[in-house]
Amino acid sequence: MHLKDLKKTTPLVFNYANYVTPQFVANVVNVVGGSPIMAREVAEFPDLVGASDAIVINTGTWRRAELLETIKLAQLANQAQKVVVLDPVAVGIPSRSVPVKAVMADAKVDIIRGNAAEIAWFAGIDFASHGIDATGDGDLLAIAQQAAQKTGAMIAMSGAVDVVSDGVTTQTIAVDVPLLATNVGTGDALSALIGAFNGDEISVANTVRAMAMMKLAGVQAAQTVTTPGYFANQVLDELYLLTEDDLETFIAKEVKNG
Repeated sequence: MHLKDLKKTTPLVFNYANYVTPQFVANVVNVVGGSPIMAREVAEFPDLVGASDAIVINTGTWRRAELLETIKLAQLANQAQKVVVLDPVAVGIPSRSVPVKAVMADAKVDIIRGNAAEIAWFAGIDFASHGIDATGDGDLLAIAQQAAQKTGAMIAMSGAVDVVSDGVTTQTIAVDVPLLATNVGTGDALSALIGAFNGDEISVANTVRAMAMMKLAGVQAAQTVTTPGYFANQVLDELYLLTEDDLETFIAKEVKNG
């Protein structure tokens, strides 16, 4: 989906969000032209899934009491043929892998968005991390490709270098915006943005487009402000102001085939 089409169709993104960042996530979806909805009540799931274009499941603040609900949500999305995006926060910590393993065992995940350490977990590759942050080194392209091949999902690895791979086609955006890492909500919001751009069709191109939009907004915000608090608000402004031409020009310049 191109940005101009996203703004015309206003895809509804259902976020099964963590309780740390839902406000920022909802604002990001809203300012780019999508329509966000947050819910955790299982009784609402059939109606909301039916009305939505994408379902985003974030395991950042999972509770065991809600595990069956999370699985049910993914299954309903599968039945309705809606794209499912999984944000597996700190999945390398054993207790954090529980909901991820459960969802992926009983439902189909279309896209996995995470940092290098999180994606390496799916690839079965050791990669240093500290909490929610990736701190190690490795062959990012190989990690993303192997994770895609092992899971059957599209991989969207975000970081100093963004990598998108379906296991066959791999593309990168080697543009580092350190301030993006200072706001914990930017990754969660990126997952929702990926859902919005893939609402009509799941593809490497659509996933790259979402990641490029967040990265470009970060680049432009960092030219205006230099501190984390102001940066988060500036990112929202830049996302709101980005045009189709801005985004496609950035993609043509910065996206490379892996």
